[in-house]
Amino acid sequence: MVWNGGALGRYPMTSTKAVIQLLLLCGALGLSSCAGKPPAATVSHVSQAELAVQQASQSKAPEYASLELYTAREQFAGAQEAMHKKEYTQARRWAERALVNAQLAEAKADAEQTRRTAAELRQSIEALRREAEPPASQSR
Repeated sequence: MVWNGGALGRYPMTSTKAVIQLLLLCGALGLSSCAGKPPAATVSHVSQAELAVQQASQSKAPEYASLELYTAREQFAGAQEAMHKKEYTQARRWAERALVNAQLAEAKADAEQTRRTAAELRQSIEALRREAEPPASQSR
């Protein structure tokens, strides 16, 4: 193919307006594809909250810290709903609250379990002491 000066003159120059419109269209498409993806930090917070709620549910929290566990579950549900609505900032906040309350529930349950174990040990020690004491002398 041979190009000569006259052949190039047949194609109109692309207008600046058309170039700007094309760039705007590409930019809008690029932004819309990013808008559909949740931020990685938010996904991480929600995942951590989910794991914490699951761990607390499998611990003694349902028995010893049911209010805190209930609160964590409700907050995690709020995080999931916000994610579904693509309200990522709100989802992160709900997830952070759920994480803290799930950890609190688990810590309270651990503390209560430890307290009860200590009380049982004290009772056992007292029973052993009573058994070890010499019998009271009988009066004649």
